[in-house]
Amino acid sequence: MKWKIKIKSGLQKLIVKQILHGLIVLLFLSKTVSAQTYQLSFNKTPVSAALSEAAAKMNVRISFDSGKLGQFSISGIVAGNQPKEIISEIIKNTGYSFEYKYNTFLVVKTGNQIKPADILVQGVVFDKETGEQLPNATIYFHNKNISFSTSVNGTFGVQIPDSTDAFFKVKYLGYYTLDTVINTEKQGNNFRFGLNKKTQTLQTIDVSGEKLKMISQNDEAGHFEFNPTRFADLPNYGETDIFRSLQLLPGISSTENSSQLNIRGSSADQNLVLFDGFTLYNLDHFFGVFSALNPYVIKNIQVYRGGFDSRYGERVAGIVDITSKSGNQLKPEIYGGINLISANLTAEIPVTKKLTLVAAARRAYTDIYSSWLADALLAGKTGQPERFPAQETNEIEPEFFFSDANLKLSYNISQNENISLSAYGAKDYLNSSSYQERPFLIVDTEDINEWGNYGFGVSWKKQWNAKSFTNLQAGHSGYFNDYSNNTVVSGDSAKPRPISNIEADYITNETNDLTDYFVSFQNRYQLNRTNLFEWGTAVKFNQFEFYKDAALNVVYNNLSESSVLYSGYFQDKISPSSKFTVKPGFRLNYYNKTGKVYFEPRLAASYKPGDNLVLKMASGKYFQYLNKSATEQTYGYNRDFWVLADGDQHPVISSNHFILGGSYETKNLFFDVEAYYKSVNGLQEYLFFQNPNNRKSGLAEPPPPTPGLSRFISGTGKAIGIDFLVKYETSQFTGWLSYSLAKATQNFDQINNGTDIPSAYDQTHQFKWTNIYALKKWNFSSLTLFSTGQPYIESTSKDTEFNTTRVYNRLPDYFRIDISANYNFNIGKVNLTPGFSILNLLNTQNYLDIYIRNFGFGNNQTTETTLVNAQEITLNFYLNFRF
Repeated sequence: MKWKIKIKSGLQKLIVKQILHGLIVLLFLSKTVSAQTYQLSFNKTPVSAALSEAAAKMNVRISFDSGKLGQFSISGIVAGNQPKEIISEIIKNTGYSFEYKYNTFLVVKTGNQIKPADILVQGVVFDKETGEQLPNATIYFHNKNISFSTSVNGTFGVQIPDSTDAFFKVKYLGYYTLDTVINTEKQGNNFRFGLNKKTQTLQTIDVSGEKLKMISQNDEAGHFEFNPTRFADLPNYGETDIFRSLQLLPGISSTENSSQLNIRGSSADQNLVLFDGFTLYNLDHFFGVFSALNPYVIKNIQVYRGGFDSRYGERVAGIVDITSKSGNQLKPEIYGGINLISANLTAEIPVTKKLTLVAAARRAYTDIYSSWLADALLAGKTGQPERFPAQETNEIEPEFFFSDANLKLSYNISQNENISLSAYGAKDYLNSSSYQERPFLIVDTEDINEWGNYGFGVSWKKQWNAKSFTNLQAGHSGYFNDYSNNTVVSGDSAKPRPISNIEADYITNETNDLTDYFVSFQNRYQLNRTNLFEWGTAVKFNQFEFYKDAALNVVYNNLSESSVLYSGYFQDKISPSSKFTVKPGFRLNYYNKTGKVYFEPRLAASYKPGDNLVLKMASGKYFQYLNKSATEQTYGYNRDFWVLADGDQHPVISSNHFILGGSYETKNLFFDVEAYYKSVNGLQEYLFFQNPNNRKSGLAEPPPPTPGLSRFISGTGKAIGIDFLVKYETSQFTGWLSYSLAKATQNFDQINNGTDIPSAYDQTHQFKWTNIYALKKWNFSSLTLFSTGQPYIESTSKDTEFNTTRVYNRLPDYFRIDISANYNFNIGKVNLTPGFSILNLLNTQNYLDIYIRNFGFGNNQTTETTLVNAQEITLNFYLNFRF
């Protein structure tokens, strides 16, 4: 369609001309007005105040030294169509200029941005509310060209380009990010960075865009950091569980009946778990339902799934390095919780201005009062025996309680020097006795197991100057496990098919004790901007005892050994540019039981081709001198036991790691993938024959003792897989999906003619989906877990040379959904958080484990099978408090 305008007269032409002219003028004026977006008026206004007013009106961020710029003033009208024009006019003739970085206009002294000289700075990162210093915090200087982390004491030292105004960004998981400008001329080179914790009750802080973080990953392969303040928001069995929370990471197996950590197909004993420097040997409570560590005393958790650097040794799979709280330095705090199974109480007390105390205690009261939740957790359920038609099943109704306690004293000699004493103890009691009547047979079992951890450590940490940091530690820790089983099996000749009128008493006693004493000396030295040296030495004394018998008639083993391990390490973190970092290093060990030196080379590297993409790799050699020997005895909770390597009967375990991966991060999304391969030598199993001398009723004297029929065998293993992580975070929501595809096998010459057998913790597929949503004072969370079933031994036989034939099967696939909610509010000065969890929301049928035990009556054989069912749908209530 075409429009035609016909102008009939000169007057009409004039009117149209004036209208068009007016439109052109109007468009020009509107364009001019819209271009002059900002206009500010000042009258002898300090430049610092003018910049603050401009930042508020233009809705931009401006960082500057208010003290120095407050000495200048400005008068008149400042106008411009861009923020940079306004800022330029305000700071004109002050000797300052600006640059734009991190969405911030950084106002700095003109000419001070570029200087060839460097300066040394040191300081501390601390909790602004409690004064507690924060370990492993990350600090970025300027445009991420320099990044570094604080020590285990929260102190730091670094060499940076000389600049009167230094722009720092400080990050710590669970705290608001701090970005600030420090004037080095005014404040020198000793900085204090106070961070505010992210809590729902914190109303005075308004930081837009901060993410609700629970897990964080740096540029090192296999390395994660976990936020302990978010543990309570996850669904739980009544107690917040730190190790079960770590199982939500890719590459760490998620199992319901154990809070131990099986990392990338390895057994839990192949992980080094450090608590304030001393070693924890047992990680769970309550039949594996809870972890053995009180979550309220934990400040920082570093997790390495492999490829860890030279600072860590003694294990071949992974590292969990835990730092406990040093306590509130400003005011006393008491907090804890109660649920349907246990109670927990923690106190932080500033004894003096420099001395703080943290004390915590936790105990299950199931031996005094057993709630329906405790009964549900403890009752052994047979599930669906038709899935295992060849065996008869037995029900267990165990009795149980646990307790643990923590104590830590911290004395701050100065901001840069600290002495602390940390102590820990835990104990479990499990009675799994049962009575069963079968056709022609009665089985009466008394089964009691006690086990526990203990340890203490003394640490002296000092930041000598901006370049040098020292951490000296000494301590002692241990583990004990006492187990006894008395099973009376009787037959009745009056039955149609009698076994015989006979009674046999099967008795097993087993004890395992492990202790260590250690001294370690660790150092960091910042040689220059591109080289960070780390080195140290350590000495550890280990002693173990293992005793196993069958009513003293057959003593399988009575072992007692000790060893000394001497270690030293060195590594250099080299950062020639902001895009590339490489960390070569090595660890040397001398082990007195073998009289050999073991060399462990390590290498890790990362490359950033862009701001959001990181490529990474890690490789290394690892040795382990203390490990758990797996046993085919398939009854009882603690079925494996600790032994010391001797290079002969008990080999030194060695492993090679190869990891390659990458990560990509956007504003709210984070993607990570890692492929790995590791080989293991020196794996061990403990084989034995059942007691051939059963004690029979009516005998005047028991048969004489006979030598134990047992043997330790050694073999190899390998694991290969790939781990994926997708994480989405906003200010109110955090969620992540993790998926692992893996295969782990073992090989023993004496088992199945040397063919590969599945590792006990081999799971082909693992899928975990975690969500946490904060809405005002509410927290909601959900967990979705799926994994293929773990392998188990369905049947086994062996000859007199211990050549063993096994038939393996797998438990059914595991699937479960949990949900949780809690509400955070105050009554006066008391903060309360009531909440609930619904476990196994869909009430899916799952299986955890299967125990198989053979009994012999001459030529007659019978098998007892105990199938352990997973938890059915379960509702749990809890109340946490703080005042």
